[in-house]
Amino acid sequence: MITNWNQPSTDESENLYSISDEVAARANSASKRARDTFKILKPNEEKLSQWDKIMSNAYVVPFSIAFAVICILEYYFSREIYRDILPQAPWVIGIGIIFISIVIAELLVGILSSHIRNKRFFEEKKILSNKSKPDSDIRKGVLKHTKGQAIFGFILFVAIGAAIFYFSKERVAREIAAGIRESAFGIQDVLPVLFYVLEVLAGLFVFYLFKRSVVAISNWRNRKRYSKEVEFSRLHTSESCKYFDDAEKKGYNTFLDDVSNNIHLGFYRNKHQNTNQQHKNYVDEPEKALQRFKAKFLNLNEKPLKVTVDVLTEYKFKSSKTSDANGTIDLEINSYPEDQIKQFRITYFDDNNQKKIEDISGNYSLDNETVYEITLS
Repeated sequence: MITNWNQPSTDESENLYSISDEVAARANSASKRARDTFKILKPNEEKLSQWDKIMSNAYVVPFSIAFAVICILEYYFSREIYRDILPQAPWVIGIGIIFISIVIAELLVGILSSHIRNKRFFEEKKILSNKSKPDSDIRKGVLKHTKGQAIFGFILFVAIGAAIFYFSKERVAREIAAGIRESAFGIQDVLPVLFYVLEVLAGLFVFYLFKRSVVAISNWRNRKRYSKEVEFSRLHTSESCKYFDDAEKKGYNTFLDDVSNNIHLGFYRNKHQNTNQQHKNYVDEPEKALQRFKAKFLNLNEKPLKVTVDVLTEYKFKSSKTSDANGTIDLEINSYPEDQIKQFRITYFDDNNQKKIEDISGNYSLDNETVYEITLS
């Protein structure tokens, strides 16, 4: 708080002001990084929430667990076929079949699951070019695309199944010819095909689960980064305000010398650090608004005084104005929301035409509907 309005700032106070400005700039840079992170974080959080709502009854996790179990069983019953095809690394074919099964399942899932169609409808509605389209047209487009994928997926599904069946029969024929086996092709030899079919059906939601996991992990990282930047901004904001308060105590004349916008923002944020909107107020950069202060100045006899008023606000904005003959001022201050006047310097002439200067400290809200009446001694 200024103790001498006419005294120039000391060298020590100017050094403290420079430190305050530098620390406030770091805080504001951190809040900018937090805002940029939040722009990515918020839409993905909304997307995950909507996905979970749409897919809540789709039994994604049980299907995916069943898929993993069936993959193991499929490889156990098909490994001899894979050894015939690629003796050096039969597991490569097993992994290839799993990958192909997931692709086929993704091609077929739209026609088999209304949940996935609803999810795709939700995603299509988010596209800007579809904003003006009726929902019925978007759903028709989703269904048309789904049918096209399903046709291709079914062809691929039959082709891979036929290939597994063919190689299974060939393996049995070779074993019989070599005298290793006596029984003909039987039900047990169809098991690789059966497990392949089950693998595709159980894998309907595997790709969705993978996509959701990727988005969820990305969001988790962004949430950590966001929280880190907000906390960095909070700590540096508090530190900046402390340095500025120390600068004023050491003689920094806030009214005569410059105050950077970094520091204005710092005092705005510092005011909101204990509110329910703390994170929001540390991240969002508020817009300045023209706020008014209305007051009437009187002497001890309750007669109006014509005064010149210099004011400083809580966020370190300053303004000056001379009242009219009735002692009334309507002062405008371009400041951040919820600012208030903390200190006045009032210059006037008394009844003996002697110049007087008074300092007043307090909390005076801006945009006050009731005119303040301030009595001067």
